[in-house]
Amino acid sequence: MIQIDTLSPVATYEQILLQIRAAITAGTLVKGDPLPPIRQLAHDLEINPATVAKAYQILEKDGIIQTAGRRGTFVHANARPNLKETMHKEATEQVESLLAYWRDRGLAARELKEIFNRIMLDKKHKETK
Repeated sequence: MIQIDTLSPVATYEQILLQIRAAITAGTLVKGDPLPPIRQLAHDLEINPATVAKAYQILEKDGIIQTAGRRGTFVHANARPNLKETMHKEATEQVESLLAYWRDRGLAARELKEIFNRIMLDKKHKETK
């Protein structure tokens, strides 16, 4: 299910996060589905168990997975809404950072809004083709 690209600039634990999130979004993983134990996944991916543990800790903190002791780790019952909330939070933080970056370089809020709207309209136009 999870594949690691060792040449990717994306950290290994982030690749795990992204792929589990994507599987939940796509419906490949649904509430209650078991995830591999940390050691098993680390062995399968040939990576350090601490890397898998870091990804699992973040996913658990975000309410996307839950650990049930010796029974294992499972997709949280509220994974999809929690994932949506996490994505909204991350998107907001990234957009705020990007806006601050360009405001600091002299672009006015009106100009940034025009750029954003143009990009969104172009994307919407491409999606309808």
